[in-house]
Amino acid sequence: MSNLNLEKTKQKLTIIFTLLVFAIAVLLEGVFFSIKYFNLKSNDIKLFNTFIAKIYNPNYWLNDIIKVFKKRDNYLELMFHWKWIKWMWEWAKLNILIINKSDNKVVFSRVVDDLDSNIIIKNLASWEYDRVYHDNKYIIEKFQIIDNWKKYDLLFIKDFKYTLFDYLIDLLWFIFITLLFSVLFYYIWNKFVWKNLEPVENTLGDMESFIHNAWHELKTPISIIHSNLQLIKATKTFDEDLINEWLIEIDKLDNLIESLVELSNINSSEYNENIDVANEIKSILKDFKQMADKKDVKIKFSKKWNKQLFINKQYFYILFSNILKNAIRYNKKWGSVIITLDANKIKIKDTWIWIKKDDLNNIFDRFFMSTSSRNNEWNGIWLSLVKKIADIYSIKIYVKSEEWKWSEFSIEL
Repeated sequence: MSNLNLEKTKQKLTIIFTLLVFAIAVLLEGVFFSIKYFNLKSNDIKLFNTFIAKIYNPNYWLNDIIKVFKKRDNYLELMFHWKWIKWMWEWAKLNILIINKSDNKVVFSRVVDDLDSNIIIKNLASWEYDRVYHDNKYIIEKFQIIDNWKKYDLLFIKDFKYTLFDYLIDLLWFIFITLLFSVLFYYIWNKFVWKNLEPVENTLGDMESFIHNAWHELKTPISIIHSNLQLIKATKTFDEDLINEWLIEIDKLDNLIESLVELSNINSSEYNENIDVANEIKSILKDFKQMADKKDVKIKFSKKWNKQLFINKQYFYILFSNILKNAIRYNKKWGSVIITLDANKIKIKDTWIWIKKDDLNNIFDRFFMSTSSRNNEWNGIWLSLVKKIADIYSIKIYVKSEEWKWSEFSIEL
């Protein structure tokens, strides 16, 4: 169930983040093109006003104005103005209409855009003189000319370089491009999220397995104790064998709880120090002498090379002692444990215990027990402690085994 929820969470995270990136990109595009639109519109109006002020002379008669506007070489006159290239471009884009006010007929026109003169004439009366008007497409200014008692309207009309239609087209086009990139981003981010959440998924799966196995390991001794108590209650007799069995099961519980606490306490490489590996091994061997003697197991330690190791001293004790405990506990009577230290490796070889080939890849899993040791009181969690510490310090551990003969753990420092 947790894996299914994690799958949904990964999918939701990817979709939400993609939509967030898409929304931010569209918002930035909208702001950018809005600023561009209003800036260009404002600049066009300023340039239009400046240009009209330079080319229009209110003292001209009608024929003089028409002559000026008809001259094709008028560009040369503009060359004497500063920024003359810009003025020439503005002149080339300028529409000019002169309309007789009495009959609304066009007397002169210089049209470079697709203008509808009927619409212009229809709106002509609503425009005031010497005032700039603009809509989403054009800038318009109207002047009055009086010649021989006749009144004419002089119109300068210029289109905007960047219209509202251009703004909308650019915005839609970039939204479309952003959408395509969002699809690509979704695919890449999906891979990224899945890759980074994979350890979480594995941890959740490991946790489920851990809880299930821990429950099973705790339940077994509790069930035995409960059954024995029920038997004593029913028979109302004291049975020393049952009491001894309880003690064994209680020891198992104590051992299991201790190992679980140790496993939860090991988190990171803290409190490290340089230790003399040979001296630490000798110290640990003293702690396990009684255990070895009780089983008549002989421990041999040889040092081919001394080694300094930067590690948490307690972690090294747990790592080495748990492998040693396995070697003693599963050994045969009158067996031996041979420990060898060379430049970069510790080898721990025992007699009798073996690990099947199919089990070699699983012996460091929590609660795993090889079929050859299934009936022992060992709870199968101590080697997972060894693996956890080894992973923290990038220590490699290799295991070899020959059935009915020996097993060897190599700790590569």
